Amino acid sequence: MAAKRTVTVRVSEARLRKLMRARRVATQSELINTLLAEEEERLRSHAVLRETAGTARTRDVDDHLL
Repeated sequence: MAAKRTVTVRVSEARLRKLMRARRVATQSELINTLLAEEEERLRSHAVLRETAGTARTRDVDDHLL
C-alpha cells in the first residue's frame, strides 16, 4: 500500500457544509475522497480523449444517434 500523507487546507465551514449537503455526504473525509475520485476520473477521461483524438473515421459515426 502506498504511503499516506496528511494535507492541511483551510476552507470556510459554511462553504464546506454547503458542499457536503449538496453531495449528500456525512463526513469531510467522504467529501474529499469523492472529489478526489471524480478529479482522477476526469483526468483519465481527458487522457483517453487526447490519445484517441482524430482516430474516428466518418463511417464510424452513427448519424442516427446525432
